[in-house]
Amino acid sequence: MLRRLALLPPDMVFFTQITMEAAEDSQFLDAMRRARIKGVLVGVESITAGGLKDVYKDFNAAGEELEKRLLAFSRHGVHVLGSFTFGLPSDTRETFAATAALADRSRLAFAQFVPLTPLPGTIDFQRWEAATRAGPAPLAGPALTGYWLIPPHSRPRVNCHHSLLSPEDIRRGTQLAWDRFYAWRAVWRRSRLAPNWKARAAFVLISKLYRQMYAGTGIAADSARHAALWSRCLGRACRRLFAARPMPRMTLAEETPDPLPFSSP
Repeated sequence: MLRRLALLPPDMVFFTQITMEAAEDSQFLDAMRRARIKGVLVGVESITAGGLKDVYKDFNAAGEELEKRLLAFSRHGVHVLGSFTFGLPSDTRETFAATAALADRSRLAFAQFVPLTPLPGTIDFQRWEAATRAGPAPLAGPALTGYWLIPPHSRPRVNCHHSLLSPEDIRRGTQLAWDRFYAWRAVWRRSRLAPNWKARAAFVLISKLYRQMYAGTGIAADSARHAALWSRCLGRACRRLFAARPMPRMTLAEETPDPLPFSSP
């Protein structure tokens, strides 16, 4: 499949989601580069072995080995959007800063840091529901399985119970990771992956726009509403940088009659 993608027009590039195991195969990474797969979303989740066990991702690497695997993507010209989860049972107060630091050392192009959000039907949700109902101040209103029906002002910002960290600790730690990874100096340093000054400017604007939209309450459309004006201004600037040249010779494929037209019995 990658060989066939490489035969497509050179102005076609791709982005995909992939597991960490791809970093173990250098030939596969080279094939991705030739196929112009410029970026990949990798669910890293946690940088520790304990955290990976919490999310049943023992096949992922941790610590220094994790850093080596993430660097393998960038060495082959494949840029990574790494996804990390906070609020896992094994997380501590040191987890947030350590995660942001490893993401920066691993030369990730982008990173997203999200608090653990139990969804209906999952084991984490069952634990959260049981702990919330047994707590000193259980939520009033609709059943927890209808979380979206709870009035916004009554919804908890972090929907998990932790033995060491309070919901506010998790919220602040998550915000700390966003702020550190997307600081101006860090973003400008990472922009060196771009081929020219125009691309570097686009990378900086996209990075700040991404952080502005999603760093508040997680990767959700509602997050973008908190800073709509600032996000729109960044979006307009990004649009100008990504404007493409006209394609006057582009034609549409001619419509052909259906060889098997539908007919009622």
